[in-house]
Amino acid sequence: MNETQNWRDLYFTSRDGLRLHARHYPAPGASRRPVICLPGLTRNCQDFHRLALDLGDPRGHRRDVFTVDYRGRGLSEHDKDWRNYTPLVESLDVIDLMTLAGLDDVAVIGTSRGGIIAMILAVMRPASLAAVVLNDIGPELDRAGLIRILGYVGKIPVPNTWEEATDTVRSMSRKAFPAVSDADWEVVARSWFLDLNGA
Repeated sequence: MNETQNWRDLYFTSRDGLRLHARHYPAPGASRRPVICLPGLTRNCQDFHRLALDLGDPRGHRRDVFTVDYRGRGLSEHDKDWRNYTPLVESLDVIDLMTLAGLDDVAVIGTSRGGIIAMILAVMRPASLAAVVLNDIGPELDRAGLIRILGYVGKIPVPNTWEEATDTVRSMSRKAFPAVSDADWEVVARSWFLDLNGA
């Protein structure tokens, strides 16, 4: 972790040998239970950056926060076997992270697919989870939401500039989120897309 960065990158090996990535937002001296944030289907650990900073703020009730890049997302290695892109396998990856980081008695925040994974974790490791927050998911999957997701998964063109990325994200989502400002759409775009060495 450098002076301008509020997190440290964690790389760990899954039980089937993939190199996976997570972020740890440390809160030295914190006595409250840590939080693990689990993103949606096509998302990554950057979705929780602002929340992680707020949860670790020294002016509040500080706690360590961990955010996860599932296999094939963010900075995690891609799995060559498409059958491993399931909530069950991704739950096992989260358990691997918990073991590596020595996490127990955690709070989990799960958005969409992350909420499904949180529910699986609650069944597999009930004593390890003290609290679960489900966001954009419930006991019933909404057909309209699934259709919307199917409409963009694997179909988003790779932008050439951050301006193109912002336009893509805005055009996909502004109908559902009309109050989001142009500046915030750019923040969202920078969390959806990676710029690795200008490529």
